[in-house]
Amino acid sequence: MPDRERRWNGWGFADESAPVPESARTWLSKRLGAGDRLSAVPERDVRIPPARPVPDLPATTLSDPSSRLRHACGLGFPDVVRLRTGALEAFPDAVCFPENTRQVVAVLQSAAAAEVALVLRGGGTSVVGGITVRPGPRPTVVLTLDRLRGLASLDSVSLLATFRAGTLGPEVEGALAPCGLRLGHEPQSFEFSSVGGWVATRSAGQRSTGIGKIDDLVAGLEVATPGGVWRLPAQPASAAGPELRRLVIGSEGCLGVITEVTLRVRPLPECRDGVAVLVPGWSAGMEVCRALLQRGPVPEVVRLSDPDETSFGIALTELPRLASSVRNAIFGLRRFRHGCLLLLEWAGSLQKVTLARQTAAKVWRDSGGLALGRTGWQRWLDERFRHPYVRDALLSAGWGVDTLETATRWSALAALHNAVREAMTVAAQKAGFRTAVLCHLSHAYRDGASLYFTFLWPLRCGDEIGQWQAVKDAASEAIISNGGTITHHHGVGTMHAPYLEREVGEQGIAALAAVTRALDPQGFLNPGVLLLQTPEPGPRTPGGREE
Repeated sequence: MPDRERRWNGWGFADESAPVPESARTWLSKRLGAGDRLSAVPERDVRIPPARPVPDLPATTLSDPSSRLRHACGLGFPDVVRLRTGALEAFPDAVCFPENTRQVVAVLQSAAAAEVALVLRGGGTSVVGGITVRPGPRPTVVLTLDRLRGLASLDSVSLLATFRAGTLGPEVEGALAPCGLRLGHEPQSFEFSSVGGWVATRSAGQRSTGIGKIDDLVAGLEVATPGGVWRLPAQPASAAGPELRRLVIGSEGCLGVITEVTLRVRPLPECRDGVAVLVPGWSAGMEVCRALLQRGPVPEVVRLSDPDETSFGIALTELPRLASSVRNAIFGLRRFRHGCLLLLEWAGSLQKVTLARQTAAKVWRDSGGLALGRTGWQRWLDERFRHPYVRDALLSAGWGVDTLETATRWSALAALHNAVREAMTVAAQKAGFRTAVLCHLSHAYRDGASLYFTFLWPLRCGDEIGQWQAVKDAASEAIISNGGTITHHHGVGTMHAPYLEREVGEQGIAALAAVTRALDPQGFLNPGVLLLQTPEPGPRTPGGREE
């Protein structure tokens, strides 16, 4: 069966969409007012400048307008606005499709010798500018790993599976399932993101509370560099100096091209069970989550929506009349006036899952929570990969929407939640519009959790990115000032690079810059990503090597 066509100017498959229910439109109109609809120009109307010459590269290379357009950027809010309006800042001069590690190394060497900038692309889902082509004096080639896909090897005794870096999420699970195994790493971009992209950005799947982040799942790596192939073989543990695998994880393409990854996999669970719980408020919900993580058994999925996200989630969910009446009656109870929806899921043996659910039930009951049954959890499970499609529908209806995420320790979580919401609300007011700030807690740990914010606002035609920037900047400043990490799983890209030093320190930036210079002395790999400044090229010998 041929691959389904991807939408060139928005999220997902071209033949799939998620219309905004009338109840959600009413919710937004009351909270925010109406905005200007953002229509999309046809692909044929996007003006693409002529490509600059690039050297002959030892792999399939395309420079036709459609390929250059479809590889020009990721899917962050500014990217999508520019794609819809046809106002992209820059285009790659060519797109290169290597088919194996040897070809990747040869492409890197050719590009370095010719002083061509390379943008490294996995599944194309970056929302932080990590794969967006930027204007610059050097010709730019996008190196895509589309053709480095599939399971390379499986050690079923050690439960280790090696995948080529371009392998997409469904392909990973599809290769493991016949062997009775799974990885369980399921970010919201699961259908379109790749193994290499997960590792390069330190991704977290929706099951990370029980499964772990990608950091925890990587056992070994193969990285293509201009100097050759760097292999870090799979080891259960080692004391041989600093953990270099961790250095590559999160390097965002600045140290080389991840071409293969050995991952820790696990048997498919005998049983899965989940429940939706209504808790009396945000504070009570956080306490339930903390207790579950610190006392155990730990759920595989923990997701707590604050009152505003719970309210908007209700508006997005169309139910039969009777079910809607029951739901409204429950939320109408005084104790749930500021109710928060908590989703929990467990996986494992039937005995383990039954015990975990019984233990969790005591925790949420002690906090005044009410179990709503499995229906809400099952609906989320069925629809979770469709949620990003709503953004495109909202843009067409006149409302902007974007997300950002952070993490901090439990003792600071409530203050961070309040500070970020307040900063975003005030920034929007100063810029002359209203915003709705929603949040959920997820990716929980013994010592803290991540906060995932969604913000919506009425669009002003011609100023869509300016509106977004005002709120995004305020949120980033509030996060850093209140002890949060600037990113929990989206990555640094170019959007968060200005804040990185305030999190890792001057010495941290110096160390990253030194490692980058050692592996990419020409500074041609993903320039501007992760670090604000890329290494300056050193003098080269006639053979192309740095002196």
